[in-house]
Amino acid sequence: MKRVFALFSLILVTCYVLALSLAEGLFVTPHVLAQDTGWVIDSFHSDNVVMNTGEVVVAEDIAVDFGSLEKHGIYRDLPYVYEGESGEKSYSEIKVNQILQDSHGATYDVTRNESNIRIKIGDANRTISGKHNYQISYTVKGILRGFEGYDELNWNVTGNAWGVPIGKVTSRVSTGNANLTQATCFQGYSSYTDPCTYAIATDKKSVTFTATRMLQPNEGLTIVVGYGKGIIPLIVVERPKTMVEKIFEPSSLVFLGILLAGSVGIAFFLWFRYGRDYSFIRRSVLDKPTGEKLREIGEHETVVVEYEPPEKLRPAEIGVLTDERADTLDVVATIIDLAGRGYLTITELSKKWVFGDTDYLLTMKNFDASGLLPYETLLFDKLFDGKKEVKVSSLKTTFYQDLAQVKKSLYERVVADKFFEKSPEKMRSTYLIAGSIILVLGFITLTYVVNGESAYPVDFGIGVMVLGFFLLVLSPFMSRKTGHGREMYRRVKGYQLFIATAEKYRQRFFEKKNLFNQVLPYAIVFGLTAKFAQAMKDIGLPEKYMASGWYVGAHAFNYATFSSGMNDFSRSLSTAIASSPKSSGFSSGGGSSGGGFGGGGGGSW
Repeated sequence: MKRVFALFSLILVTCYVLALSLAEGLFVTPHVLAQDTGWVIDSFHSDNVVMNTGEVVVAEDIAVDFGSLEKHGIYRDLPYVYEGESGEKSYSEIKVNQILQDSHGATYDVTRNESNIRIKIGDANRTISGKHNYQISYTVKGILRGFEGYDELNWNVTGNAWGVPIGKVTSRVSTGNANLTQATCFQGYSSYTDPCTYAIATDKKSVTFTATRMLQPNEGLTIVVGYGKGIIPLIVVERPKTMVEKIFEPSSLVFLGILLAGSVGIAFFLWFRYGRDYSFIRRSVLDKPTGEKLREIGEHETVVVEYEPPEKLRPAEIGVLTDERADTLDVVATIIDLAGRGYLTITELSKKWVFGDTDYLLTMKNFDASGLLPYETLLFDKLFDGKKEVKVSSLKTTFYQDLAQVKKSLYERVVADKFFEKSPEKMRSTYLIAGSIILVLGFITLTYVVNGESAYPVDFGIGVMVLGFFLLVLSPFMSRKTGHGREMYRRVKGYQLFIATAEKYRQRFFEKKNLFNQVLPYAIVFGLTAKFAQAMKDIGLPEKYMASGWYVGAHAFNYATFSSGMNDFSRSLSTAIASSPKSSGFSSGGGSSGGGFGGGGGGSW
């Protein structure tokens, strides 16, 4: 088992690191900009170089003063989707080149949503105050436009979404091989046409813009330059593919297929290696075992009728061997078994009114712990709790915790008997918890990266979720029987065959008068109560052989009423001992500022 837990640990750590590194962006990216008081931007300068390739390289120099505030840094939001007046959308492509803080390499993170990217600068583990300088360099494609007689760069330098005032704003545009033919600029709130000042260089290769005043929160500076037509290529950026489209690209589908196959393969391998039962190695059913081996898938087992419980196993042990669970019905069968063995009596109480529920009285008859297994002793003690009699109805909402202890003791018994390597419940829980954690981590990863640029992280998130899902599906099958446990299971099936076909063995029930009482609890575990009672009726077993001394019905005994009474008692007792109390309700055309490309804004964090 060390290998399986090592594998789980590796998967969980990988998912955790990825999810942790991405989760911060998940919760911060959709940040709503508002008034961001207490600090100021002293100056904002932008150098914009129009390259001969049609790309524009932007270098922003932002000087801030946090004063006495303790901040981690700033963030810069840049749109890459733009909507025109008629509603048509255009797109740009942004690549971050370099981020500096106070002329040194800065810690930063880039996240993306459906229309903006966010460059978040600063160390989450360190706060700063006072004056600091940030240099942000990035390359943009798709922001140049062509008009009759000239081409143009229309660029919102600062963006109109800063929540603090900006003291001084300047911007310089260089056009390389193209001569400038015209320039203008606007400052203020979005759609304002308040002009700023600008100066074109004598060589007509550059122009410098300057805001004429301090910009207030949510005001910005937009510049427009015109230059010779056709000199610099106009790049058109296509609409970014949706994540669904990216996922269905051939390379992504291949990667996703590999991940899905790997996830299913890992889950199947875990079951194949750690979930399959062992079986004895032997030449025939009658030969002694020479060792153990993992059972082959679909391996045939010969079931031979057994006339008694294998190795005198009690009903609850056989119940766990049958379905690998300590069910409430197994505990009910144990109580009936204890009654049949003379430890208690069961009395059916008459209904108080016609539509009332039937109740049952359990009366301690004889108690000798030396003849009981540990879980039977615990059940007997918890059931009567020092009293001589107890009504089944009184166990509602009070016995459920005791029931859990009895089931735990039963699991310990089947492990002590070497039927299972470990508690079946523990193994199911281990894989159930591991599958749930992996599924959740995969979902967290998928939730964040679904807005990313690449489909591969999404494929990874899907693969992790599929692995978690299959571990959940396989968790009920991860309890493993030993070779001895599997042999007992085979023999139990033989005993079940005897009970299911009891009418074939009429003579045995006549020869052994108490056989009915011995077999009944096992018939209950196998779900054969009605069929077994009918078989006793068909073979003509005298009623005096049935439930003699330990079960007292409200009416005269007959096969039909006894079978119905046993089923009703089993249902009533199962409901009563498993009922828990309900929780309390108390728990729980022209130009303007803000036009053109660029823009966005920023803030502190």
